[in-house]
Amino acid sequence: MTDKASERGKGDKPKKTAGNDNAEGEGVREQPAGLLKNEKLVWDALAGSHEPLKAYEILDKLKEQGVRAPMTVYRALDGLEEKGHIHKLDGMNAFVLCNHEGPHMVQTFLVCERCSTVQELQVLAVEADIAPAVRAAAFDMHTARLEIKGNCNNCAAA
Repeated sequence: MTDKASERGKGDKPKKTAGNDNAEGEGVREQPAGLLKNEKLVWDALAGSHEPLKAYEILDKLKEQGVRAPMTVYRALDGLEEKGHIHKLDGMNAFVLCNHEGPHMVQTFLVCERCSTVQELQVLAVEADIAPAVRAAAFDMHTARLEIKGNCNNCAAA
């Protein structure tokens, strides 16, 4: 799968996420205002990573800063996820930064199986197609995660 804008559908915008080195060179967004102390530490750990991180990997990175309890990391992850600043990748049981503003019901990720990079896509067409079906089923959807696995451009070329 290529990353050329001409080959993506309308509304499909790749965003750089921790663990993603996309060709468009978009940087990780700035740390959001209003975070609690431990949320800032966890956010910085994710921002400094080139791949998604599991909770215990985050804990290992934060031990130098005095964070010792796993619950501290889990609470910070919960807070960041509730605020929409990070996403959990269920298939990897790991976390990445969210790199686009505003609410989005369908979280879509490209996950490279070789190098573990993750690219977050904002695919508005998917949300537009799913929303009516969910309403018709009288279901109160909170969020949906779509993880598409394959090889990134760098790994596919290797």
